[in-house]
Amino acid sequence: MKNEYSIEGVKCGGCVAAVKEKLSKLDNVDNVEVNIQEKTVGVEGVASKEVLQAALAGTNFKIV
Repeated sequence: MKNEYSIEGVKCGGCVAAVKEKLSKLDNVDNVEVNIQEKTVGVEGVASKEVLQAALAGTNFKIV
């Protein structure tokens, strides 16, 4: 299953890499794609939005 969410704080390639690294480490996440222009993150897997948000806690990134 693939879900797409809006994300705040992603401004450069380094931000994309940081988000992908954090979210890819989660159980139940198979793939992560971040689109800087559209400010979205696509996540393949069954991890909930709350789990994704928690994984980014303490960073400058926020799934909304």
